[in-house]
Amino acid sequence: MKINWFALNGIKPFDKPEEEKTTKIKVGWLNEAKDYYFSLDDMTEEPYRLTVTGFSDCEVELYQLNSTQAHIGRGVTWGEIPQAPEASFYDCLQPFVIQEEVPTSSYQLFCLRLTGTAPGKWQGEIRATQGKISVSKTLTFEVLPLLLPTQTAPTLELWQYPFAVARYYQIEPKDYFNKAHCERIAESLAYYAEAGGDTIVTTIVHDPWNHQTYDAYPSLVTWQQSGEKMTFDFTWFDQYVALCLALGINQKIKCFSMLPWEDKIYYFDEAGVLQERIYPVDSPQWQKIWRDFLTAFVQHLEEKGWFDITYIAIDERPAETLTNVLQLIKEHPNQEGKMLKVSCALNYQSFDHTLLEQIADLAIGQQHLGDQTVFRQWCEQRRTKGLTTSIYNCVGDYPAMFLYSHPFESQWVIWNTVAYGADGFLRWALDAWVKDPLVNGSHWYWESGDPFLLYPGEKGAMMSLRFQQMQQALNDSRKYLFLQKKQPALVSEVTQLLDGWPQLSGKTNDYGAQVPFSENETLQLIQTIQQMHDLLEKGARAYLKESNK
Repeated sequence: MKINWFALNGIKPFDKPEEEKTTKIKVGWLNEAKDYYFSLDDMTEEPYRLTVTGFSDCEVELYQLNSTQAHIGRGVTWGEIPQAPEASFYDCLQPFVIQEEVPTSSYQLFCLRLTGTAPGKWQGEIRATQGKISVSKTLTFEVLPLLLPTQTAPTLELWQYPFAVARYYQIEPKDYFNKAHCERIAESLAYYAEAGGDTIVTTIVHDPWNHQTYDAYPSLVTWQQSGEKMTFDFTWFDQYVALCLALGINQKIKCFSMLPWEDKIYYFDEAGVLQERIYPVDSPQWQKIWRDFLTAFVQHLEEKGWFDITYIAIDERPAETLTNVLQLIKEHPNQEGKMLKVSCALNYQSFDHTLLEQIADLAIGQQHLGDQTVFRQWCEQRRTKGLTTSIYNCVGDYPAMFLYSHPFESQWVIWNTVAYGADGFLRWALDAWVKDPLVNGSHWYWESGDPFLLYPGEKGAMMSLRFQQMQQALNDSRKYLFLQKKQPALVSEVTQLLDGWPQLSGKTNDYGAQVPFSENETLQLIQTIQQMHDLLEKGARAYLKESNK
């Protein structure tokens, strides 16, 4: 039996990573988690146990890194998941109970996560025992006397799917948002909040995205026909928002959508049967139902004290339809004369800037950013007017956060957000699970893994490697912004790297998915991320040296 260190900087998503002869001392800030990866090799058929000792003044967590199958391309037909070609990708970080004896397999991967609670150099040991055989590895973890920043840009928005949670854990509709359902939802939300998630995503109509995900997404607001009127029950909406707020997700409530895809509206008739109607934008029917809704919704938000953080959210719709929404919202101010804010995901280069200035919160697709300098200036202009701008990463992008993406791509997309001067990073989705993501992460339309960054588990939601790497980059970017504000000269090399941020093109593979254009492009990405790590550590040490003079 052997313990081997390994790194995540292989050229391709790894099957069996190459051994590292030595492990560099990792350096973290106070309250920052750092991850060490290792494998167990050459094991017998006997059960084994792992122990971790030492690491005084550190929180210690151990995870087993498990694989799932996934299609290496994209699907094209709703409901039909491509069957081939598939590969196996290590992605799910399952909590591992230290010292518990477990069955063996021929080869297993692990992640040791250390979080420093006091400054210093902390040493410890990982030991594997199988029968009479015992092997160990020692390592050192250094914690700098700097507190990891929190409430700084970039902000994080990941869309949440409470009904996928209900389906996976077999929670019946009659029990939606009861104690058991909310506890399961909170398992996902806790990871989101810890990473800095600040936005609550809600639905105000049934399936506003036309059921693209494996599970339908019912409306959190129940629409009920009563004679000639439509009434609205906000019970689920209130329960979900309250749950998120209690977990510290409290900056924005985004409500999808006054422009549902294909203009479909669902409501329950007087017999309790769900009806589907198509009301084209700005038709008399569309005008009436949304006037009724906005009247009730504004009043309800005022009563709950949520008006100021609520946005009517719209994604990827034409300019003329947005104009109709904006006009209707202006007709329904609150008692203080304020309007509901609007949030949109758009390609800003194809929209008139006068219209864009009426949208309080914009998310621009990674493929549509254009010139870096121009985009930075535009984001700054919006900030001066109290408007925010995010970058979103999604299907068809490279670099991205798919199962077959290199782990460092999840770091690159965050640094790209900083490089372009945006206020936040947006991605769907946190937990829009496919049928059984622990077995197969393929989707019928999107690249494998695209709809989820967490996994379900009987003992609680579990991180993906992609989520973990995203969180690492968010921590690093916040450290950079902290140092850049304190003493810009100490991180000038990081700033220079961001000013000349590499543009990676990618290509479409034979199965419709975006992948690196070449091995050299992946190498450039890896080298850029590693350079950011090294320069940040250099800047942090220089800051401490200057502060101690």
